[in-house]
Amino acid sequence: SWSTCLLGCNREPPSDVAHLQFKSRIAFKMVWCPPNFDQFVLVDDSGALLNKGKPTGELPYLGERQKNYMAVRGSKYAVAAEAQGSRAA
Repeated sequence: SWSTCLLGCNREPPSDVAHLQFKSRIAFKMVWCPPNFDQFVLVDDSGALLNKGKPTGELPYLGERQKNYMAVRGSKYAVAAEAQGSRAA
């Protein structure tokens, strides 16, 4: 199943669409890294880092990248993004 809604994933246990409605684990979440939001991480269902990237070209609006991070802030999905972002700051 494919679901892009991550609202509620910052709770423990996660209560986003994938976990509640579909009763499934996620393959990955893409999380933009604070404080600059110019790079991202991919994390698995346990929050472990799968990969990271720094895109080139036109990025999504800054506000959208910030909202993406804010939806996971305080959760296991934010840990790798925060670590990666602090290395780049």
